Amino acid sequence: MVLKGREIQMGNKNAIEVNNVFFTYPDGHKAIKGISSSIGHGEKVALIGPNGAGKSTFMSLLNGVLMANEGKVIVDGIEVRRENLTEVRRKVGIVFQDPDDQLFCPTVFDDVAFGPLNLGLSKDEIHMRVKGALEMVGLTGFEERPSFHLSFGERKRLALATVLSYQPEILVFDEPSTNMDPLSRRKMIEWLKSSDKTILLCTHDLDIALEVCYRCLVLADGRIVADGPASEILYDRKLLEANSLELPLALQTHELLHDMLNVADMDEEHRGIIKSFLHAHLHIHGPDQHKHVHLHAHEHGHEHLHEETPDVHVHELKHDGHPDEHKDVSVPHTHQKETPEKDKESPLKSRLRLKRKLSGGGHSHGEGFHTH
Repeated sequence: MVLKGREIQMGNKNAIEVNNVFFTYPDGHKAIKGISSSIGHGEKVALIGPNGAGKSTFMSLLNGVLMANEGKVIVDGIEVRRENLTEVRRKVGIVFQDPDDQLFCPTVFDDVAFGPLNLGLSKDEIHMRVKGALEMVGLTGFEERPSFHLSFGERKRLALATVLSYQPEILVFDEPSTNMDPLSRRKMIEWLKSSDKTILLCTHDLDIALEVCYRCLVLADGRIVADGPASEILYDRKLLEANSLELPLALQTHELLHDMLNVADMDEEHRGIIKSFLHAHLHIHGPDQHKHVHLHAHEHGHEHLHEETPDVHVHELKHDGHPDEHKDVSVPHTHQKETPEKDKESPLKSRLRLKRKLSGGGHSHGEGFHTH
C-alpha cells in the first residue's frame, strides 16, 4: 500500500506500524484521523506539529495507554490489543515531559528498580539492570540519593533510566528538552544521538529534532501532513509556518546573518565578522536518503548553505483542514471530566498506578522497596 509517496508495508515487522488509525475521545473530540505510517528499527524520528495536533494522543496509542477506535497499531510485530498490553509495554517505553510523573520512590535505586521488579526478575538481574541504566544516563553513584533532591535535568535523566531498566526496544519521548538547563540538554542530546534504540521524539524543540533525527513527521489536526528527511522538512519555512512552527533557531540565525551581508552601507570590519560566523556551514550527510544536519567549521570563505545530498522530495499530505483552523489547545492524555475532590486519588497513588501500567507489571510492591 502507498501513502502519498511513502510505501507502508504492513507485517514486515518494522519497529512501529500504524495503519489507517482513528481515535476519538469520549466527549466526541476526534484527535487522530486516519494516520498510516511506519518507523524502521533503529530509526530516529521527530514528530512535530502545533499544540492540539494529536501528538500526545498518537504517543499514547503506541503502548496502549489509549486504544485506537479503528485501524491497527503494531509495535515490533505485535498488534496493540488489550489482551497483550503487558507484552506491548515491554517493547515500548514512554518518557514523559514531566519526570515527576515517573518518579515516586524513596531513592534513585528504588525508582529504577521498579520496572524490573514488576517483571519478576531476580535480585541479581535487577541490580545489573539498575547499574546499567544509571551508567547509560550518567547517574552512577546516585543510587542512594532521594529522587526529589536531584535537579530537574537529573530527574529527566533518571526518568529515562526508569524506562531503560526494563529494556524496551522502542523509546518515545514527550518534549525531552523542556525546562532543561543547557548542560543537561546537551547531555540528553548526546545520549539520544549515541543510542541504537528506535526513537520517536514528540517535540516543539526543532533544534533538537534537527540535531538528533534523520526524519520528521508533521502532524496537524490529527493527520500526517508531511513525512520526509529532517534536512528538508526543517528547512521548509512555508511548511513549518503553515503548521504554526518556526525554523530551528540555528537556521534562523544563519538566515539572519546571511541577509545582513546584503546591507549596502555595512563597513568591511563588521562584514568580516559576519562572514567568520558563516564559516560554520550546515552540512548534510547520512546513509541513503536519511540526512543528518550538524555544524562544522570550514577553512574556506563560503557563506552559503552547503549541501551534499541527492534530491529528496518531501511528501506533503493533503488534508481537509486549513492552517488557520489549527487551534492552540493541548490534548490531554485522558481527556476525562473532572472527578469530585473526594473521589480523586492522591498524586503518589496516581503515579504509582501509572508507572505499574507503563512498565507492564500487574502487581504493586509498595511505594518503596529495597532489593539491595
